[in-house]
Amino acid sequence: MALKVKIIHEEIIKPSIPTPETQKHLKFSFLDQLALPVYVPLLLFYDSNNNNQIDPSKFHLLKSSLSKTLTQFYPFAGRINDDNLSISCIDEGAIFLEAETNYPLSNFLTQLNVDSLNQLLPFGFANRGCIVLVQTTSFQCGGLTIGLLMSHKISDASSISSFIKTWTSIAGNGPLFPKPEFITDSVIPPPKNFPISTPTTPDSGIHAKGITNRIVFSHSKITALKEKAANSTVTQPTRVEAVTALLWKSAISASRSTSGISKASVLGQAVNLRKRLEPNLPDNSIGNALGFVTPETAVAEELKLQSMVGLLREAIEEFKKNGYKKYQDTEAYLRYFKTLTDPDGPYNEEKNFYLCSSWSRFEFYEADFGWGCPVWFIGGISMFSNFFLLMDTRDGRGIEALVTLSEEDMAVFQCDQDLLEFGSFNPNVLQVED
Repeated sequence: MALKVKIIHEEIIKPSIPTPETQKHLKFSFLDQLALPVYVPLLLFYDSNNNNQIDPSKFHLLKSSLSKTLTQFYPFAGRINDDNLSISCIDEGAIFLEAETNYPLSNFLTQLNVDSLNQLLPFGFANRGCIVLVQTTSFQCGGLTIGLLMSHKISDASSISSFIKTWTSIAGNGPLFPKPEFITDSVIPPPKNFPISTPTTPDSGIHAKGITNRIVFSHSKITALKEKAANSTVTQPTRVEAVTALLWKSAISASRSTSGISKASVLGQAVNLRKRLEPNLPDNSIGNALGFVTPETAVAEELKLQSMVGLLREAIEEFKKNGYKKYQDTEAYLRYFKTLTDPDGPYNEEKNFYLCSSWSRFEFYEADFGWGCPVWFIGGISMFSNFFLLMDTRDGRGIEALVTLSEEDMAVFQCDQDLLEFGSFNPNVLQVED
C-alpha cells in the first residue's frame, strides 16, 4: 500500500507578542547573504507506544508553544525581501499544516521509502516566501511526525537545533534555552562592492537533483572502519572522518566509473564557525555560521581510505590554524566563494565537487514536546546534489548518512564493496542497533 498524505487543515501561526518597531528589519550577515535560498528540512517521528497516545488535542499545544517561540525568534515570522538580503519582521507568521495518512507509523519505518519522506514536509507551500513551515502528519495507530522547513538564508543546523530546543522547552514547561542572538550584518559585515546577485527561493523548495539513499553505520562497524582508516599521521580518526572519507572515496569511484574520466575531486566539509571566529559567537547565535574545509584529490590519484582520511585531517588542522581567518577577511572570502560557485569555474568543469555536513551532537533525539522523545529523526532531504549528510543513530554511537548523487553514479555507488563492508543501505529504522 502506497503512502498517501492528505492536508486537512492550514493556518498561519503568528508571534504571541507583536514584534517591536525597533526590530522590524533585519539585514543578513555576509554569510547569510551568500547562503543559497533553499529550505533545510527536519523530520521528527513520534510513536504512541507506552500508553502515551498522541491525540489531536495536543496540536493546540504545538501551535501555542510555536507562537511563543516565534516571539523570541521574531525574524522567523517575517518574510525575506525582494533584494534577498534582508527580512521584514512584520509578524506575517509561520505556516502550520495538519495532515493525516492511511499508513501505520511502524509499517512506514520498517519498510522505509526515502522518496516518500518529502510527503511529510510542506514543500508544496514553500513558494509563499515563509521562513518557517511546519507540517504535522498523523499516522494510523496514533503515531505523528513533525516536519519542519526553515529557510537556509537565516539558519544552519545549529540554528534549527536552538529553535527546536526553545520550542520543546516552552511546550513542556522545561528550563528555557537562552534567548537567540541573531548574526546580522553588524556581526559579520559584507565587503565593499556588495551585494552580489543571489537567486531567489525556488518555487518547489526542492533543490537536489538525482537519487537519495540512506546508509547506516553501526557503532561496531564504525569501530572496524576507524581501524582500517588509521594511518601513521592519523592514528585515531574520528567516526565522522572515517565515514566521510569512505563516502567520498566511493562517490569518486562511482563518478570515474560512469564518466570514464578521472577528475580531481574537492570535498566541501562544513565546519561550525561559532567558536572559531574572533570574538567567538555564542552557541545560541542564529544564522549561517558555517565555514568549509576543502580537501582535494589529484586527477589520477589512487583512492585509498587511509590517504583520504589524511587529507581530511590535514585540511581541518590547517583550518584551525589559519583557514577560519578568511571568513573575517570578507574580500578574500568573496573571491573564494565566487570560485566555488562559478558555473564555468574549475570546481564545476575540471573537478568533481561534493558537499558534506554533519548534524552529529545536535540533540534532535531529545526533542520532547510533552509526549516523549522521537523514535527517529532525519534531516537535509532534497537539499543539494552530490551531498552527504551525517546524523547520529538513536544510540548516539552510530551514524546514519543521506547521500544524494546522480542516478548513474548512485547505481554504481550502492554496489561499492568497500562501502557495503561497513554500511547497510536503508535498514529497518526500528531495528538500527549495534
